[in-house]
Amino acid sequence: MEGRRCLAAGGGYQWLGTEEETLDRALVAGLMLHGALDGPALPPEAQACRVFLKTRVQKTLVSHLSGRITLDRFRSLIKTLDRCFPFYFSLISPLLLRPGDSPGSQVTPALEMTGPFSTCRPVREDLLLETLRSLPDLIPRRPHSKVTGQKLQDFLGRTRGGWFRVRDFQEHFAVDRKTAWEYVQKFLHSGLLVHNRGRAASVRYALAERFLKVQAAALRREAAALLLDLPSPLHPQVADGLIAGGGEAFWEEDWRRFLPTAHSREILNRLTAPGSLLEVVCTPDGGSRLLRLKSLWLQAPHQAP
Repeated sequence: MEGRRCLAAGGGYQWLGTEEETLDRALVAGLMLHGALDGPALPPEAQACRVFLKTRVQKTLVSHLSGRITLDRFRSLIKTLDRCFPFYFSLISPLLLRPGDSPGSQVTPALEMTGPFSTCRPVREDLLLETLRSLPDLIPRRPHSKVTGQKLQDFLGRTRGGWFRVRDFQEHFAVDRKTAWEYVQKFLHSGLLVHNRGRAASVRYALAERFLKVQAAALRREAAALLLDLPSPLHPQVADGLIAGGGEAFWEEDWRRFLPTAHSREILNRLTAPGSLLEVVCTPDGGSRLLRLKSLWLQAPHQAP
């Protein structure tokens, strides 16, 4: 596919190519517009916005077309996205900032800092909501209570299956430490949370595995065994990243930025080795690989009663 410069809006191109390429470009343009206007807000900074929007479109292509088109056809779409993205981005970028927004006005909560998996949905929200509704005495019914079912669901969703401290709960709900501890213990005994068996300052809690899309406990053990000889903070970081991904496909290059530079190549080599945690979905020519957690690490789909 080739094009020549023209004076169209955005400094675009007069595209030449086959009818199939025209349809591919239309699909890419539509997905970019959908990704810009629907879903979580994009970062206000231009370069970060480009990265997030392109990643969002890539994930949409994977989730909707995986198994429905040939690998060659998928590679062609990815190449079209790479070629057309700068042009279409220049056209839709005025739509990305809402009135009153300004660069730096959006702050990402600490619990949501999950690198390439920030847009994934690892929590089985329907099951979590169903469980909260079945335990009416778990949460106060006072009209002005700081802890409500919706707020609790939002908090647990933001943890993305990762470990959190009582202090995180305390700060999120703006309650005192004693109240926060009492709530966390209540949720622990109800089966909503699990404990990391740490002591004192090492104590952490996480959403129980049955509310996640991956087998979190087994995945953490496997990651620890695979990365045993690497610096100790790495294997929990890797495991939490994979849990936060919820089994969704991701690009190798995006995940390299999530890992310490000195060990990223070694970690990815071990994770993609035969019999390991990840499988390669595709490898575009000259590009990073598209990776995915193997299905054996995923939970069975929840069946409604």
